[in-house]
Amino acid sequence: MRHIVIDRPSLQTTRQRIIYGSVTLVFWALWIYLWLPIVALLGWGLGFHLAYEEMVVKHGFDALKGMLSTYGVVVAYLGGSLLVWAYYNFLRFHGIERRLRRIPITSVDQSRYYDIEPTVLSGWTAARRLVVHHDTAGRIISADY
Repeated sequence: MRHIVIDRPSLQTTRQRIIYGSVTLVFWALWIYLWLPIVALLGWGLGFHLAYEEMVVKHGFDALKGMLSTYGVVVAYLGGSLLVWAYYNFLRFHGIERRLRRIPITSVDQSRYYDIEPTVLSGWTAARRLVVHHDTAGRIISADY
């Protein structure tokens, strides 16, 4: 025999929806209640009973509330000071480009710096593998390619 389930909550009356929601809530609570021993066992194994004792039994939550307000003030002060600093830098450097472009170095400048001929430098730059030999002062003596 074929069963058809019609799921049209809009056709339910308000009373039917309240009853359906209440029954669902009761069974969810029962389902959670059945899992409580396992959850308690896991919590005990992980040491959460100590947190309960400190926060609830010894009223540690009251001290936490007081500390949270202090922490909130400190975080607000630090965040505010960072915002003020960022706004100051924005006003100070807005529209000013301080970064300068580097002047491109030509091969003549490089050959003059390394004290070699430009034709030798062009051979070095075209080489796939280059072994450079230096003297004790760090100047280039020769290169093998």
